[in-house]
Amino acid sequence: MTGRRAAALAGALAAAFACSTADGRPLSVIRDRGVLSQCAHANALPFASKTADPPGFQIELGRALAADLGVQLSVEWVTSGVQFRAVDCDIVLDTIAVPEAQAERRLDLSKPYRRSGVGLVLSPNTPEVRQFDDLIGHRVAVQTRSLAAMLLGRRGIRLASFGYEEEMVEAVMKGEVEAAAVSQATVGYFNLRHPDAHLRFVHAYDTEPELRWNLSVGLRRSDPALREAIDAAIDRLVTSGTIEKIYARYGIEYRPALAP
Repeated sequence: MTGRRAAALAGALAAAFACSTADGRPLSVIRDRGVLSQCAHANALPFASKTADPPGFQIELGRALAADLGVQLSVEWVTSGVQFRAVDCDIVLDTIAVPEAQAERRLDLSKPYRRSGVGLVLSPNTPEVRQFDDLIGHRVAVQTRSLAAMLLGRRGIRLASFGYEEEMVEAVMKGEVEAAAVSQATVGYFNLRHPDAHLRFVHAYDTEPELRWNLSVGLRRSDPALREAIDAAIDRLVTSGTIEKIYARYGIEYRPALAP
């Protein structure tokens, strides 16, 4: 699978994990077993892949967390939301850090480890653009029925609807649209695989609260000891630069989480 569907699948599967009614294992059981179990999509680079090397940043992050806890990582590979609800895993990466929403889904959250959101990808020759409002009257690719599509459409931006982010990035490269509202992960990985593209990414979400968020480790309703251990591991991995280096291997810029 190309990046065409990766982001959509990763987000959908994280939501499915959150809807599971199973309780999580306590830290003591995880250490007794010697294994931390992670749910991940089997074919969704740059997020995760069962067969690729490197295996995706979610898998590398999971391995780093497991090593910090003194255990091995076991990955539960899935390809659908139904499978996600059925498998028995402890964590899922890249859960949007909205505690109120996740509490309704019986999901605990670690402290956030990264900032993300919907920004703009531009061709190298596009004049200076800093925010979405700089493109009023221009044609911008958006995902169909997305929040970005709704917000930008209200401002007089001309919208071109697409199904997946990589299609939108390709449209920018071909000159079919002037910009696209996508994540930096999609653009960074696209540029890594297409070194002649030189597409630019603008963190336009910095001025758009509704289009920016932090990412956390999602845990099935776990005991406080596991959440505290994961939080401490995140602190160490951020301080050591490990998380930044993992993202860099996939062409993705690491931006620290926003303060609450």
